[in-house]
Amino acid sequence: MTTPSYLKSIGYYHAQFKEAWNGSNKVKMPKNFQGVSEVIIAGMGGSSFGARVVTSAFIDEIVLPVHLVEGYDLPEYADETTLVIITSYSGNTEEAISILEKARVKGCKLFAITSGGKLKTVIDSGNIPGYIFDTNYNPSGSPRTGIGYIVGSTLGVLSSLKFVEFSQQKAVKTASFIKSFSELLAKSNDMIYKMSSKIDGFTPVFIASEHLISASYIIRNFMNETAKNTGFIAEIPAMNHHFLDGLGFPKEANKQFIYIYLMSSLYNDRNKKRFEITRGISKKHGINDIAITLGAKNRLDEIWEAIIIGSLVSYNLAISHKVDPRTNEMVDLLKKELG
Repeated sequence: MTTPSYLKSIGYYHAQFKEAWNGSNKVKMPKNFQGVSEVIIAGMGGSSFGARVVTSAFIDEIVLPVHLVEGYDLPEYADETTLVIITSYSGNTEEAISILEKARVKGCKLFAITSGGKLKTVIDSGNIPGYIFDTNYNPSGSPRTGIGYIVGSTLGVLSSLKFVEFSQQKAVKTASFIKSFSELLAKSNDMIYKMSSKIDGFTPVFIASEHLISASYIIRNFMNETAKNTGFIAEIPAMNHHFLDGLGFPKEANKQFIYIYLMSSLYNDRNKKRFEITRGISKKHGINDIAITLGAKNRLDEIWEAIIIGSLVSYNLAISHKVDPRTNEMVDLLKKELG
C-alpha cells in the first residue's frame, strides 16, 4: 500500500526541524526559568524523541540535568526549582496531561510543546508558556513522521534558555544536512531496498552505543508502528555484561533474529572494539546481521542519518507487508479498551 504523503513527510524532516527551532527559540521565556536546577521532559512515544536526541547529541554540553519521564508520575525530587517541559504531538496524551497536573501541584515551572488538543488550549489561555507548531510539513498525519518538529522545538527551547549552545547558524546547517542526506537517499534507493529485503521476515535487534542509542530507539519505534514488525534494541557496552550469554538457548530462536549494528567513528575506541567482538560472537551463533556505518562529522547529524535510514527502511517494509504505514491499529485498540 503506497502512501506518497508518508514519504513526503520524511522528505520534510529538514523543514520541520528548521521551522520548529526558529519558532520555539523565539518564544518569550519567563525570567524565573533561568533559576531552575534541572529539567524534566515528559513525553510518550514519538513525543519523547526530542528529549532522547538532544540529551544524547549534547551529553557533554548541556549545563544542567535533563531527564525524560515516560508515565503518569513525577519523581519526588521535582519541585519549584524544576522546569517540566510537557511534550505531546497531539496535545491529548493522557500521561502528559497527568504530569502537567502533578507538576502544578508541586509548584514546578511549566512549558508545553504541542500541535493542538488540551495542551494548546492551556497555552492559548495563558496559563503556561509554550510553543504550538503547525503540522503543514507532516502530510502523513502520523506523529512519528513529525519528528523534526519535536526535535527542533526541544532543542530550540533548551538553547533559548542557554542550557545548551546551539545557534541559529547551527540550526540552519543541521536542517541543510538533513535535507541533503534525505535527497541523497531518494536519488539512490538501492541501499534502502537491499536493507529492507534482508530484514523482511526477521525480527531486527538494533544495537547501538552512546549517541546512537537514541536513534536505535526511534528506528525500533518506526519498525513497530510503520512496518508493523516486531523489533528490539540492545546497547553496547551494557549488553556485553549479560546479553551474549543468553544466545545459547533456545537455539532455534537465533534464526528468527537479524542484528542491525549502528556503527560510528565517533564512538569511544573501547566501544568500537566491543562492536567488533560482539559481532563476531553473534555470527558464531548463526545470527544474520547488517552493519550500518554512519559518516557524519558530529553526533546530531549522525543521529539524523540513522533516523532517515530507519524511516525509509520501515516504510519499504510496510509496502512489502501490504500495510498502511500511517496507522496504529493496535495502539488505537489499546486506547479504546482503556476508555
